[in-house]
Amino acid sequence: MKKLVLLLVAIILNAKVITDSLNRTVNIPDNIKKAVAVGPGALRLVVYLGSQDKIAGIEKREKKFIFARPYILAHKELLKLPVVGMGGPNVQINLEKIISLKPDVIIAGYISKSRADMITAKTGIPVVVISYGKLGTFANEKLFNSIKILGEVFNKQKRAEDVTKYIKNLDKDIKKRKFKTDKKIYIGAVAFKGLHGITSTMPKFPPFKMLGIKNVINSDAKSQIFINKEALFKLNPDVIFIDESGMKFIKDSFIKHLKAYKTHEIYGILPYNNYMTNIGTAYADTYYIGKVLAPGKFKDIDIKQKTDEIYKFLVGKPCYNSMAEFFGGFKKLFKGFVCRII
Repeated sequence: MKKLVLLLVAIILNAKVITDSLNRTVNIPDNIKKAVAVGPGALRLVVYLGSQDKIAGIEKREKKFIFARPYILAHKELLKLPVVGMGGPNVQINLEKIISLKPDVIIAGYISKSRADMITAKTGIPVVVISYGKLGTFANEKLFNSIKILGEVFNKQKRAEDVTKYIKNLDKDIKKRKFKTDKKIYIGAVAFKGLHGITSTMPKFPPFKMLGIKNVINSDAKSQIFINKEALFKLNPDVIFIDESGMKFIKDSFIKHLKAYKTHEIYGILPYNNYMTNIGTAYADTYYIGKVLAPGKFKDIDIKQKTDEIYKFLVGKPCYNSMAEFFGGFKKLFKGFVCRII
């Protein structure tokens, strides 16, 4: 009954009713002219929908570490917008600043129902909440539902369908290339609520799982964990992948004793966990890992070309060269026994 009443009110007021990721019914204008995106992952999905021109202000956090965020690299004009809060998992926003910008809607990532309702009560601006699911994951129904929601918010239903289809096709393409390997594989320096060194890993690393391979670290932990150096040295992986955001924390005094270092089997991947999952980077990393470990299965993939194809579709511009210049890009690390990293 409540939804029916809201629908009738929306029709009268030239508005529409949106059901967000928390199953809240939100009454928003039919034609969104200005919006604000706050919280983890919100602005990224707005860019995926091609609606960045509607954004009136961004969080301070979005202006930092931009080389890990293709959606910002592709649209640096966003950096010139007013700051509407610090950002972060607790969504620290400046309500007065948001009110002054007069947005038609606030897109909020990962906030509670009570906080969303509180923001609307204090600002008079409708809040639509979105979610990607658990941190570090991608291509799940919560993500696709959030893309659909934003398609309805910005009247970009076709684009939302195209984005979902594109991501699902990437997923399908990679999974059909699954392979087995006897090599011991490890992922290190995994970024999680900050940057870390080689002992930071993810036992259930999503790109590994998608490819059908396992992290040499056997644990039931579904998220990031730290292991001790002795355990890593004892396992002595054949191949190591490094999240390049943590390179400055890797000490040559330890890594040079590992088998993978001595056999030149350490590879850099781009960081994809930064203010929630950078979906495009996650898939690019997965393609690269597959090409390193099973080149025959990925012989048709030019990794740089594929990466820029993904970025161009999702954020509108190729970003690989900029990211590679900053982080190092897809390549072997420590080749030639270069030990010192600064």
